[in-house]
Amino acid sequence: MNKLNITWCWPDVLNLHGDRGNVMALERIGKKMGLSVEVHKTTNFGDSLDFKQTDVLLLNPGEFKSNEYIVNAFRNVKDQLDAYIEEGGVILTVGTTGAAFGKTIRRLDGSTISGLGYLDMECAERDNIVGDDLITRMRGTDFELNGSQIQVMDTTLSSDVALSDVEYGYGNNGYEEKHEGARYKNLIFTNMLGPVLVKNPWLAQHLIQKAMERKGVSIPELPVETFELERKSLECIRKYNRTKADK
Repeated sequence: MNKLNITWCWPDVLNLHGDRGNVMALERIGKKMGLSVEVHKTTNFGDSLDFKQTDVLLLNPGEFKSNEYIVNAFRNVKDQLDAYIEEGGVILTVGTTGAAFGKTIRRLDGSTISGLGYLDMECAERDNIVGDDLITRMRGTDFELNGSQIQVMDTTLSSDVALSDVEYGYGNNGYEEKHEGARYKNLIFTNMLGPVLVKNPWLAQHLIQKAMERKGVSIPELPVETFELERKSLECIRKYNRTKADK
């Protein structure tokens, strides 16, 4: 029971921004929490997904066009995915791959793809890229998240399904829109890079705790000082962003 199974989806395709670091962070934090950790790679879009051997399902960023392949792959196991999500299974989807879990995906050429529909949002490909730092406060928790953005899509959703509230940076659909990402149960989407779980190990811990709770295993949080370096880094980034705002 004290084993954490991570399913890493299509790492050869969803491989942008060095976000394989998210897998490394989950492994490191899981072991610090006293768990044995096993990573299962799903290499091809036609490969089967074993939800019974999955505690955390991870999708890192890929090219925007990859969403069509992601949607098709999950539609082949939609009943199993439905059950996994409704039972509280943990999914982290970062950057462009979050669009696959929304309702509509719109390409620059005007074509649209129907998403999987778990997240009440629509995603539209941009003709330019937004790059900036990003600091938010995750709803339902007492912690902040920080990272960077290389954002190639705008996301329209209602505020009540947002993952976090923006302190600094570009939200789902602009600098004036002060919410970021989306969440349904333990399905989490964020545009935050860094990789997000390396810069925010407290989020990795949160996901692991949720995954193990689903298996009936309660794991206490690690001592606060475990993440002291990352918290100091966040404070440095916050101070730097204040200098940008003053210019």
